[in-house]
Amino acid sequence: MSKPHLLYIAFAFPPSTASSVYRCTAVANALAEDGWDVTVLTLDRDIWSEISGVDQKLAESVDPRIRIVQVDDGGSEELARGDLRRYSRLRIEAPYVWKEVVRRRGRKDFPEDFHGAWLSPASEAARAVHAEKPVDLVMASASPYVAFGVARSLPGVPYIMDYRDAWAFNTITGAEDFSRGSSRGNLEAKFLAEAAGSWFVNDRIRDEYTARYPESAATMRVVANGFDPQPGHAAPAVRQTRNPRFGYLGTLQYVNMPMTEFLQGWGMAFPGAEARATAVFRGKLSASGAAGAEILETFGSGTPNGLLYEGPISKRDVARFYGTVDALLLLLSSGKYVTGGKTAEYLATGLPIVSVHDLGNAATELLRDYPLWFPAKDLTPDSIAAALRKCAEALADPDTAAWEAAWKYGQQFARSAILAPVISDLRELVGHPRQRALAEDQRNPQQ
Repeated sequence: MSKPHLLYIAFAFPPSTASSVYRCTAVANALAEDGWDVTVLTLDRDIWSEISGVDQKLAESVDPRIRIVQVDDGGSEELARGDLRRYSRLRIEAPYVWKEVVRRRGRKDFPEDFHGAWLSPASEAARAVHAEKPVDLVMASASPYVAFGVARSLPGVPYIMDYRDAWAFNTITGAEDFSRGSSRGNLEAKFLAEAAGSWFVNDRIRDEYTARYPESAATMRVVANGFDPQPGHAAPAVRQTRNPRFGYLGTLQYVNMPMTEFLQGWGMAFPGAEARATAVFRGKLSASGAAGAEILETFGSGTPNGLLYEGPISKRDVARFYGTVDALLLLLSSGKYVTGGKTAEYLATGLPIVSVHDLGNAATELLRDYPLWFPAKDLTPDSIAAALRKCAEALADPDTAAWEAAWKYGQQFARSAILAPVISDLRELVGHPRQRALAEDQRNPQQ
């Protein structure tokens, strides 16, 4: 039978370790599993080794039925590439002038600093894919938001806009990046009006967008982040301990996170001379992987107090890491629109979670009913210390029923369950409903 053909535009895709790749990988895999022909249009994989690192194990988790088309960056990543052999004389002798030239060049075809340069090569590649095999649906995952521009390069083909963040405003500070009546505001309004649909990761971002663009509200929906079970995912053993091992996993955005307050609270909860707890941090120390001397010094000086940094970890190894800790630390940036990419995955572990973030965050809506949640009431060191101590006390005398309830609660956030009804709707959109597909499969079992 004829399968619907999806062109999925994801600037970052495995082996990239950019924060977006987990959602992008899961969506592409889910559609391939559902019987779609999936073509992913993404950045040339070799560039990621220069700008953020690679995870080959994650690349191996991509469904082998997915076709991946790699596209040159068009110069959009030149600023982040550190190969001195690529440096022009202008970049060496007048770096600020060079940066402005590159920025303006990037905005020539699309109003996004630097990344706008990807519009031309990516659109050309999209047209080539469509010419080879007609595309039924385009899905674009942003940021960068140039992906939305690429999605519109195939006239007459419906497209879906997947907002992992917000183009119009900063989800951490809430500050508006451009107004509804600005040139970019009008462009975004046009994109949304012509889209077959738009996805948002939580209600708060979706609600803000429906208020800004009410004419497109009917096609906006929430497709929340979820967790993707990795090898070894299983209910944790209930372990009694008076020497708890706390774990943090994820990119440590220490500039925006309440790291200083956490360190002070940790020292109050577990004083150095009496330290009976360990906090193990795994993941990159920034989006690029680079880290300033101050954060390295923090972990170096904190070692006697139980603070450890043990480096990045493959996505495919996260379940094993969770199996080595007794509780989890959820440090998030402040901002009412922030859910945090790790929140659902943390919940799915069934482990106790100590929240060190503004309780006004959108993440609180997911955590509120979790049986093993230990939130800091505010971001003062006193409150953080109190949450850590309360969790440690619960680990010293664990409630088996609460652990069982926590595990059950967390499994509802499986990404497969979240995506199933959405994918069904996409089939209806392109005229390939699941019922018809199943019937045709039964008539043509050899296919």
